Amino acid sequence: FLRSIISKGVLSFSVRSRRWTWDDLVIELHTISEDVAEFLAHGLRRLDKNIVYALQVCSCLGFQVTTAIIELLDSGRFMNKNNMLEALESAKKEGLMDKAGPIYAFSHDMLRESTYELIPESERKPLHRKIGLSLAKDPNVWKDSEICTLAVDQINVCKENLNQMERLIFARLNLSAGKHSMASSSYEQARGYFESGISLLHARPWKKQYALCLELYEMSAVVGFMDGGGENVSSRLDDILSNAKCFGDTIKSRELLLKVIASRGEYAESTSQCLSTLSKLGENFPKEIESSKVTKEIVRTMALLKDITKDDIRKLPLMTNPSKLYAMKFLSMLCTLSLTSRKNLCHLASCLMVKF
Repeated sequence: FLRSIISKGVLSFSVRSRRWTWDDLVIELHTISEDVAEFLAHGLRRLDKNIVYALQVCSCLGFQVTTAIIELLDSGRFMNKNNMLEALESAKKEGLMDKAGPIYAFSHDMLRESTYELIPESERKPLHRKIGLSLAKDPNVWKDSEICTLAVDQINVCKENLNQMERLIFARLNLSAGKHSMASSSYEQARGYFESGISLLHARPWKKQYALCLELYEMSAVVGFMDGGGENVSSRLDDILSNAKCFGDTIKSRELLLKVIASRGEYAESTSQCLSTLSKLGENFPKEIESSKVTKEIVRTMALLKDITKDDIRKLPLMTNPSKLYAMKFLSMLCTLSLTSRKNLCHLASCLMVKF
């Protein structure tokens, strides 16, 4: 008990007053919590072993779980011949679980913690692995966000216990879970999934799992930028630019890199990087741009647009040339970057976009 309250900072030694200090109320509440936990653990041990096991599985899944997930585990004979739903109904009658619609929930946070603590430490990771693998067998795991995230949450606790094929499957599932999290604007959670996916890749991912590796690194960088994780973003982008097989595979990373540099207020560097990328796409701009040249280009562009209506533009065939599509993307960014500091460059870029 003393070790517990000292480790949690409830009891501490004050060097200034040269005595131990504590808060009587906090100590009292902590004592009550310890007693309640022991009482709950003692009560759980007296239950039927199937009920205890069902509760332990639920404790691995979190504070609450839907009947759909329990039914999914039951369909895979998770408890052999025993039915988890029946066990949870029995737990509900004992007052250990509450049920609201399709959701079972522990009647108290401490009950969930006590249930989880009853699982021997050596058996926790194997149980998480068993749950994760069972959920991953469902054909809907890739598109159902609940099944997908629950499956990877279980596996990410015990990644070191997976074989190579399982690592590949869950690297892909982490990618899928990250996308589900992004769709719900949970960017920090999404980044965690993408990083877990990266950690599950082959020792030489750029050689053995190139496409998956590229997408995981791209998504990690994108969500990191959205969530403000600057250092991780730069690291991931450097890896992509160093290992990409072709220039086309670097387009997304180059675009994001420009945004990262611009977000730091380094507009000159961002503009330079943008011009470098456009040069690789075959679109070169002179270092010094004379106003007379800009005027001539604007006059030519206006002539091209003479008598052309918005309807005429809408009827034009869609651009299909990949190189030109990429160039349009970076020309648009160049216009934004140079609008205030290098207006001549902005005007030239605008004219070039019209000619495309």
